[in-house]
Amino acid sequence: MTQECGCGWEALGGDPLPWLLDEQRPNLLWRVLLELVGRPAESRAVLRARCGANAVEPVASLLAALQPDGSWAGDQPTWARYAGPGWRLVAAVAWGADPGDPRLHAACELLLGSAAGDGGFAAHEGAPPSPVLTARLVQAAVELGFGRHLRVQEALAWLSETPGAWTGERRQRAASAVALAATLAARPVLGRQPLRDRAAAILLDALADGNPAWDRLGHPNLARTDLAEVLWALARAGVPFEPRLAAPVARLQRLQWAGGRWPRRAPRPASLPVPSRFRGAVDPSCQWVTLRAVVAINAFAVPARLPRRFPQPPAR
Repeated sequence: MTQECGCGWEALGGDPLPWLLDEQRPNLLWRVLLELVGRPAESRAVLRARCGANAVEPVASLLAALQPDGSWAGDQPTWARYAGPGWRLVAAVAWGADPGDPRLHAACELLLGSAAGDGGFAAHEGAPPSPVLTARLVQAAVELGFGRHLRVQEALAWLSETPGAWTGERRQRAASAVALAATLAARPVLGRQPLRDRAAAILLDALADGNPAWDRLGHPNLARTDLAEVLWALARAGVPFEPRLAAPVARLQRLQWAGGRWPRRAPRPASLPVPSRFRGAVDPSCQWVTLRAVVAINAFAVPARLPRRFPQPPAR
């Protein structure tokens, strides 16, 4: 008879924490300390890691063209896919850039002040607002401390009040799921309970469809999403467990490899301005995907009654 896990760590096939606490990757380290170890955001360990985050790859290359005043060298359109300054900022934040960097604050201020779109954000003047772009920029802006910015609040209101943001054909619904996941992950300072509840309900319905494309785990996802990101977003948003989450959580557990690690199966966009080793080919084990998966497993493994795979929680 299979023994059920008594805590989230027992649902893992090994202890990934020493591998995740990688001092060579301070951009990852501070996020692991915050999300898994439970260190306060202002603790010395978190701040020390954050201070080195923008000097390591791929963050360094993403921000290489960023000027002290928040402008970007070059003439790429803001949302050129994915080499434009807008996507550079979003990707850098997803890769653990230091949210205290004054250059990023200035860049975010300029981006929000000049962003096209009425309510939601659009790729260029005259284009309709895009739910994916809107929520990804909201997510990055909130991580940088702009949750109360008027333009961010307008974008959240658009996501809340525009039925067309979450309906349409399958491709549009998939794009909506990306936006929903990003919005939920950004939720701690937003104070928009109705949006969280609505987004959670739609995401739970989407998970019930069992879309196999979501098994192609990736990071950073940008204009797509996956099973680990969606469950991570639900966990970060404090969505309580309900029975229909059991099957997706079990699916995520089955996707793990040896040692409690998860692979990255979705290639990163070739147009991202980062070193070649951070583009293209998949990873047999990926620290960023694993971080998200472990956060989700820790949140939902026990009520989902996952089988036990590891004898005891790791020492912290």
